Amino acid sequence: MDPDQPSFRLIRTNKGGQKLLEGGYVYLMHRRVGEMTHWQCEQRGECKARVHTKGIEIVKRTNEHLHVPDVQATACCEIKASIKRKARDTQDNSHHIIGEGMLTASEGTAAKLPKLDSLKRTIQRQRASVLSAPVQPTALAEYPLSCWAAARTDSATDDQSS
Repeated sequence: MDPDQPSFRLIRTNKGGQKLLEGGYVYLMHRRVGEMTHWQCEQRGECKARVHTKGIEIVKRTNEHLHVPDVQATACCEIKASIKRKARDTQDNSHHIIGEGMLTASEGTAAKLPKLDSLKRTIQRQRASVLSAPVQPTALAEYPLSCWAAARTDSATDDQSS
């Protein structure tokens, strides 16, 4: 294994967070302390396993997993993340994106993936989030600086014309 490559993969979650995939287990980010990131097993109600990472290296493991690793579940996470990324970055049609994602999937992994209609809706949602209108500011501090500069220029010319 290349020492410059991490022994795990990070993928983005629906809410903008991260998941760590390693050895058939899925971890959710719990917190950051300085340069250290603490991760807890995705099955956190049942399993107390945790890992700590620093950069691209796992530096500490606490507790053993109380369940067997599920390589197919981690492969599903990777495929879904890949489909979402391609939906945001390309304008390929849904069938093409899903087909590319399924190329490397085993039969067991493909069986664990959501139905075709659900994957298509996921692609539509990803594209809609990219194309959605910007959020309306709720406070003066949220307006871009260019708006403030334009407002000052307009008020200065109004004062001079009076």
